[in-house]
Amino acid sequence: MGTEYGVHISGGDVSGPIAMGAHARATVHNVTMAAGGELGQLLDRLERLLGEHEAKLAEPHRAARDVADVRQELAEAEPDRSRVLDALKRLSVRAAEVSVIVEVVSQIRDLLP
Repeated sequence: MGTEYGVHISGGDVSGPIAMGAHARATVHNVTMAAGGELGQLLDRLERLLGEHEAKLAEPHRAARDVADVRQELAEAEPDRSRVLDALKRLSVRAAEVSVIVEVVSQIRDLLP
């Protein structure tokens, strides 16, 4: 005989993960909390580095816009991880000649869930 699992929720609103079944897991990754700490510091450093190495960058104004896009997306209640990763990928291409910038972009990517 199999085991039956069920969830019954009544009243009010429910927000957050719900898992059900054998070995089920519900996980929440809150990127915005990290953005206030180490992630925010890395974004600040990245912006400084873009200014310092502007002459070596392909499309420096677009690189700056990519960083702004990352910062804005991470400020959202539910950030779109793929959108952040796309912006970081573009930034890596635009800053490919400046290893310190690519390194910071990699550190930011590593902090994302």
